[in-house]
Amino acid sequence: MKGKELRRVLLTNDDGPNSPFFDAWVKHLREGLGWECYVCIPAGEMSFVSKSVSKGPLRLDRKDDHTVYVEGGSPAACVNIALHHLSKDVDLVLSGPNVGHNCGRSFLISSGTLGAAMEGALHRFPSIAISFPFFNGWMNWTEDEVFATCRTASDIVFSIWENWESQTEGSIQAEVYNVNVPLGTGSQGKYEIRYTKVDCLASYGSLFGSSDEDQTGDEFIWKPEGIRVFESTTIEVGSDVEAVHDRAVSISPLRADFFRASQVLVPETSNPARP
Repeated sequence: MKGKELRRVLLTNDDGPNSPFFDAWVKHLREGLGWECYVCIPAGEMSFVSKSVSKGPLRLDRKDDHTVYVEGGSPAACVNIALHHLSKDVDLVLSGPNVGHNCGRSFLISSGTLGAAMEGALHRFPSIAISFPFFNGWMNWTEDEVFATCRTASDIVFSIWENWESQTEGSIQAEVYNVNVPLGTGSQGKYEIRYTKVDCLASYGSLFGSSDEDQTGDEFIWKPEGIRVFESTTIEVGSDVEAVHDRAVSISPLRADFFRASQVLVPETSNPARP
């Protein structure tokens, strides 16, 4: 925001402390940029939980004065606890980096990373969700690529922050930004940034399959299909999925609300007669 210093940032994620990107991200923000950061993250992996809020009881594992793990806490619960009880005086909520992409409607609705950012927005804090899509297999990346991506992502975050009040979707100001920064972006110099809409065509398929160890057919385990939506054959032009497919940075301005589409037919009366 123009003229307003970025003093303190709340950091969270949905991959927990074992995320292969989170430590490098925090180190870069704190040591590389000198940002004051308060960390409040789930004690374990909590992806695909959307904006669900764990009711608890939730126990805090305090690592130091500025780092807390929440045992059993969803990402949104972490943000709620932090903003109301642990670190009330923050300028910005940063969620991520998600390990992998968060693009397309099906993923944004499901994402714990975006869910945490939405929780921040509901409490009137500017919030950004960051994801690092990767394309060459799990852990098949270098420290230099991770560092370059962290540096690029932080540049984008700061640019969004500085221009927040001037970047609007029509006449409506964004409350949340969903940002995908392909892993390695910035390591080869120039890169492309696109402001994108959310793709509503590409989606995942079945998320579960029968357990190989269960002979009854009554036990299902996590076996997602079609989750690499950027490989879909049906991708909307100008969308976040298209940008990730093209290895470009995607920035999607969002609102933390539901809206009624203008094309949806509604009854003429709001008080229909009951039989």
